[in-house]
Amino acid sequence: MTPPTRPSRPSRVAAVLAAVVVTLVGLTAYAASTAVDGPADPVTDRAVRVAPPEPAVVIGDSAISALRWVPNAEYAIVGFDHTLDLESCRRLYYASCRGREGRTPPSLHAALLDHSDNYHTLVVATGYNDGTYGFETSFRNIVDRARTLGYSRIVWYTLRSDVDYVSPGSVGNHETFATNNATLRALLATGDFPEVVLADWGGYTADKQEWFATDGVHYRAVGAWAAADYLTRKMAFLDGRPCPVPIAPNQPTQSPCPDPDVTGPIADIEGLYTIGEDGLLCYEIGTERRFECRYDTHVLQLTRELAPGMTGSDVGALQTRLQRLGLYAGAVDGSYGADTESAVSAFQGANDLPVTGTADAATLDALGFDISGL
Repeated sequence: MTPPTRPSRPSRVAAVLAAVVVTLVGLTAYAASTAVDGPADPVTDRAVRVAPPEPAVVIGDSAISALRWVPNAEYAIVGFDHTLDLESCRRLYYASCRGREGRTPPSLHAALLDHSDNYHTLVVATGYNDGTYGFETSFRNIVDRARTLGYSRIVWYTLRSDVDYVSPGSVGNHETFATNNATLRALLATGDFPEVVLADWGGYTADKQEWFATDGVHYRAVGAWAAADYLTRKMAFLDGRPCPVPIAPNQPTQSPCPDPDVTGPIADIEGLYTIGEDGLLCYEIGTERRFECRYDTHVLQLTRELAPGMTGSDVGALQTRLQRLGLYAGAVDGSYGADTESAVSAFQGANDLPVTGTADAATLDALGFDISGL
């Protein structure tokens, strides 16, 4: 199939001119409908001055990079001036890993130096490649640099923790993400970081598994559009503006926009946006950023049934899922030993499957893995 053409990004000048035109048209229409010498309408409401939206830079890792990878999803981010700096395998402060687009991005801390002028809001959507070691150090160093560069607000995303994703080098997993979320909340509770605002993406999406690939971290197409919608609403709430988008088709917009972390996820993202084909991602490959579209669903596909005595990354994936279900307390070491066998048996017994301790096709399917390759 022919790769979709990435729409050209509207310039800031064009956006300003468009806003001026809309304003002039509105004023002209009002003047035409009002008699010049007619009585003035009584004033019933006092106007409320709303500060203009502040320019923001969003720095993220491979999860939120779907805003760039899913065709057109980033154009659902509306209502505020923003720049997206989204890179696979990015870490917060320590050296990043090599990402799926064939390059190693700067850490968020280092990337801030590329966005030091004219930005007042930093959105931190990075963390799935970080461990618990050094998280607080990373947080403090990022806040210190942002303060030095003149940022007045930092919007920090929580991580999804009910997931199977394991970061490169096994640096982070679902337990890591939950621990770092707790550390983040504890740091904010001290009151030492008044400019840092929590964006509870982890809580917002807790019951929206259908927005994500089976690893629980990377977005499906609908999840990318939902993430853009969430960012639009969160920033409108923080700026005290009306929501640029209604909560359902043909509904009025809310003014002021409520906090999406309080109202919860939008029920019908597909009704609000024209979402493209699921699994089609458009990458920017290498340092030359060659545009290339291909299918990449992030689905955990297993290619063999698993049994005691086996080793491999697929056994590690099985252990991770059993661990998340509270059935396995051992190490995720990729070795199918007695503890893994017992956990599989416990899962089988709880799901009306033959209790064999062997992860056959029926068991793997019940656990949610893609078994089409078996």
